[in-house]
Amino acid sequence: GGSEGTGAAFARALAARGLNCILVARREAPLAALAAGIRAESGVECVTAAIDLGAADAIERIVAAVGTRDVGLYVANAGADTRGSGFLDVGIEHWIGLVNLNVLNTMRCCHHFGGAMRARGRGGIILVGSGACYGGMSGLAVYAGSKAFDLCFGEALWSELRPHGVDVLNLVLGRTDTPALRALLAARGLP
Repeated sequence: GGSEGTGAAFARALAARGLNCILVARREAPLAALAAGIRAESGVECVTAAIDLGAADAIERIVAAVGTRDVGLYVANAGADTRGSGFLDVGIEHWIGLVNLNVLNTMRCCHHFGGAMRARGRGGIILVGSGACYGGMSGLAVYAGSKAFDLCFGEALWSELRPHGVDVLNLVLGRTDTPALRALLAARGLP
């Protein structure tokens, strides 16, 4: 989720510290613009891959985009649900995509990149979550459930990977001014 909002902020902050970046998100144009800005600002290598992180084949496409590069820090930042709909008010395909995004593909990426980090004896994983992980509410059933999974998953990974030199952090955000939140509020007619 590196094209806007907190993902773009992470990318800029990491690049400013000299880390090369691989940015992944659905939309190519914002990714390309961000990558050009990062290259100009910091001079680091910045690769982009336009991949729908909710798609079933996302991990294969991510692995192909990464190629032979070592990933020392994996930031799982995508995961907004801009619909905020009741569970039965939209088709199940929407919820399957959200579970792919927040649970299955996050888990697949952690398995792939975490395995390489454990073998190297160093690395880091940051799972960016939401305060919705602490309890369900109307319109957020699947989103809150998937973010609760991420919280428990991250805590377990921290315990398992710490002895191998791999740090795992859950970053649980409260209400954050992002384009995704603004879209949700606009769709609901809220300021």
